[in-house]
Amino acid sequence: MKSFWIGSIAAVVIAIVAGTVLTGTEMTSGQKFSTSSTRL
Repeated sequence: MKSFWIGSIAAVVIAIVAGTVLTGTEMTSGQKFSTSSTRL
């Protein structure tokens, strides 16, 4: 049960960090992760 809580907390922290990084950039996530050969 302890590992479940550690994993859940780690997932929330990663999601918060990823959200702030993507919000801080001026590009959308589609623009950030697309390449010239990829169509979204």
